[in-house]
Amino acid sequence: MANQLYIATANAPLTDRFQEMLDMLMTGAAFGQPTTLWLTDGCLAALALMPPNEHLQQLADFGVTCVRSENAPSCGLNLKTLNAEALLALRADCKQVMVF
Repeated sequence: MANQLYIATANAPLTDRFQEMLDMLMTGAAFGQPTTLWLTDGCLAALALMPPNEHLQQLADFGVTCVRSENAPSCGLNLKTLNAEALLALRADCKQVMVF
């Protein structure tokens, strides 16, 4: 179970807050904090139109688990696919949820 869950919404990749979120994810992971990033369908659709984000691609190397819904595109990222029930359970089980 992740202690922290970050949820990246449709507008996230188009803002400076998205980069701030990635920095926060990597910082937490560097200190060994179990962290998950849920890239929503809308976020992944927006990311598909953008150049690759180096920090986003490195999250797994830092120990961050990245997840998506069954219907979302992978955008060439290493994402774990969860069904709707599993995503809701993930959100309910995390100690801290942050939406970007």
